[in-house]
Amino acid sequence: MKRTWINALSRTVAAIVLASLLGLSLFAETPDRRIRSAADSFREIMKVPEKGIPRNLLDKAECVVIIPGLKKGAFLVGGKYGRGFVSCRRRSERWGPPAAVRIEGGSYGFQIGGSSTDVFMLIMNEKGMKRLLSDKFTIGGEAAAAAGPVGRNASANTDVLLRAEILSWSRSRGLFAGLSLEGATLRTDGDANRDLYDQGLSNQEILEGDVGTPRAARPLIAALNQYSSPAGRDENVSESLKQRGRATLGAVHFETEKSEITSDSEAALSDFAKTLTDNRTWNIRVEGYTDNRGNINANRKLSEDRAQAVVNWLTEHGIDRSRLTAKGYGQSRPVGSNAKDTGRQKNRRVEVVRLTPLVAKQE
Repeated sequence: MKRTWINALSRTVAAIVLASLLGLSLFAETPDRRIRSAADSFREIMKVPEKGIPRNLLDKAECVVIIPGLKKGAFLVGGKYGRGFVSCRRRSERWGPPAAVRIEGGSYGFQIGGSSTDVFMLIMNEKGMKRLLSDKFTIGGEAAAAAGPVGRNASANTDVLLRAEILSWSRSRGLFAGLSLEGATLRTDGDANRDLYDQGLSNQEILEGDVGTPRAARPLIAALNQYSSPAGRDENVSESLKQRGRATLGAVHFETEKSEITSDSEAALSDFAKTLTDNRTWNIRVEGYTDNRGNINANRKLSEDRAQAVVNWLTEHGIDRSRLTAKGYGQSRPVGSNAKDTGRQKNRRVEVVRLTPLVAKQE
C-alpha cells in the first residue's frame, strides 16, 4: 500500500513539474514573437481556401481570436492553456489593434503525451463581442460555441451555427489532434498588453478606444485585412472611373502621419494597377487628402507625399509614369465632419481622377 501511494505521488509530482516547465516556456515567449506566430498561423491556414476558414464567415465576423500554440498538458491531469490575441472590426470595418488574451481550461483523466495546437475563433455577433470586453468568460457556458466548417464558402445554415456566438477551428501540431473548447475560459492578458503597448490598457480600451496599432502587430492586422472584406465594401474603382471619372481608393492606407503605404494596401493597389492596364487610354491624377488635425501647410505636404507614394507604387508595378500625376489638397476638401472620428477617417483618403475623355464601351 505504501509503495503504491509513493508511486502515485511520484507520478503526480512529475506531472506538476512537466506542466510547470511547459508553462514557463509558454509565458517566457514575448508578445512580439507570439503575435508574429499568430500572423504566420493565420496566413498558413488561409492560403489554401479549400482547407481554411470560410471567407464568407470571416467577412461576417465581429472579432477574430488567434491562439498560436495552445498547449494541452498530459500525465494524469490534462489541461489547456495558451496566450494569443483578439482583433475586432472598427467603425471603418477594418480590423483594429489586437488585445492580448489567455485561454485556460482543464479536463481530468489519464492521458499520455501532449499537443500544441493553433486555435482560431470567430466572434460572430455583437453579443459575443461584448463578452470579450469583460475580464473573462466561459466558452460554451456563457457564450454558445460550435466547431466551424472548413472550405471556401462553406454553408453556415445549420441551427447550431446560426445560434453560435463563437465558431472555432484548430490546427494540431502534436499528438492530440482533437480539441474541445467547452468549459475553457478566455480572459484578458494584462501583462502582454503592457508589453505590447508600453502602458497598462484594458481589452475594452484597446478594442473600443482610439488606440493605434503597435508596429509589432501590423503584420497580423495586414493579414486579417488581406483575407477578409469589410461589411461595407469599397466602391468599384473601375466602374466609378468609367461613369463618374473619379473614385476613392478606400482600401489604401498609410502609416500614421507618414507617407509610407501599409502592407494591407497591396491588394487594392494591385487591382487598380490592373484597371489601368486594361484601360491604357486613361491618364490619372492621384489626389491626397487629410483631416484638419495639425498644421495646414504640413497637411498639404503630407497629402501630396501620399499621392506621390501611390504614383511611385504604380510605376514600380508596371504603369507608365507619363500617365500619372500627383497632387495634394490637404484638409481643404472634407467629405465628412472633422468633429468626429468617423468623419476624420473619411477625410484621410486618396482619390483618383480620370483626365482623358470617357471612352465608349466596345461590344
